[in-house]
Amino acid sequence: MLVLVLSLCSFTKGETSEYDARRVAANLYEVTCDDYDYGYLLTKSGYGNIDFLKGGCSAVKKGSYLGRNFDFVAGDVAEIVVKTTRKKNRYATVGMVGGLLWLSSDVMESGLGEDAKKLIPLVLLDGINEKGLVVESNCVNAADVGGLTMHTNPGKEEVAQLCVVRYLLDKAATADEAIELMKNIDIVNTRDVMGLVAMGFEIHFLIADKDKTYVVEFDNTKPDGEKLIVMEDESVLTNFYLHLADTEKNIYSDNSMGVERYRKLADNRNTVDSVETMKALMQSIRFSNSNRQDGEYAPGENLDNPYTCFSDHPVFGENFINYANMKEHSLEILDRMKQDETLMEKILKDPKLENPNRLWFTVHNTVYDLENKTMSVSIYERYDKYYDYSLK
Repeated sequence: MLVLVLSLCSFTKGETSEYDARRVAANLYEVTCDDYDYGYLLTKSGYGNIDFLKGGCSAVKKGSYLGRNFDFVAGDVAEIVVKTTRKKNRYATVGMVGGLLWLSSDVMESGLGEDAKKLIPLVLLDGINEKGLVVESNCVNAADVGGLTMHTNPGKEEVAQLCVVRYLLDKAATADEAIELMKNIDIVNTRDVMGLVAMGFEIHFLIADKDKTYVVEFDNTKPDGEKLIVMEDESVLTNFYLHLADTEKNIYSDNSMGVERYRKLADNRNTVDSVETMKALMQSIRFSNSNRQDGEYAPGENLDNPYTCFSDHPVFGENFINYANMKEHSLEILDRMKQDETLMEKILKDPKLENPNRLWFTVHNTVYDLENKTMSVSIYERYDKYYDYSLK
């Protein structure tokens, strides 16, 4: 395994400085952030949108290991390893930022504006801190819970939903501390930097240390102060509401996603006893597998097979131009992209790719060792290459 040394990038308030991001691989960058303002996400409107058909993200914890897949559209979009240093009242962290469609490799390498510099450290999708706490976030369609939860505790300190991962990793040493923090802030849906709010999506969270695991969701049908739903000992999270699953209202609704991914993770999590076995489990539910015709994780309507993919859209969505032709060749294109990094860069940047924003796959896979405070990450389903980071 390759252990990388991060370059230093300062995000000092009020300072205009050249953005120093290290390119690790095609569309993968590293930065270290020294200073940032949680409130920045509360101040401005968002960036561009994506027309979500359905989403995809998966997470599972077993013992001291937590795996996470971030499934999203392919395109010339940067994945960023963000590392922060320990400061007074703040733990050291490392985690992933991605899915910002306006943040291309060209933008990363030519220099970012001050707005982007202030934004990047705040919008972690998943990460770990020096105490071994991991927080990760998945999107979920809010239609089944009365729509978007705009506030959880009006009158308390406001923290944007997209900033919750950052906030908890900075301030909490354990999963229990993270839950108490969430109960005592006002989590708000304001800045739409990923287009989630416009499409009716919000976030739910898997929060874990080596001893405890929680899932936290929102329910807008509840009164203020009770909208936060906390579930202990839930170790798998995809893209439907777990607090509604026992009623079957949400799990089979048109708004649910990742039912088959959830089942496969739940049924196979006991096979995990190391970082490597967690990698294997997460690779088995990579998003491109949802379009395969062979194997148990495949599309169709055979509900006797618990892994039949009925709640995820195909790798290539229905709005794809020349959809039939592209669907026929989609898996071939994905396989070629994963085998040849140069070809991957060319394809992702080619405007003639029949609207590349309709190509979905696992954009990053992270595996966390909570005991040893490490993160391993691969991107774009290139599982021959993992990049390792340690907070020890």
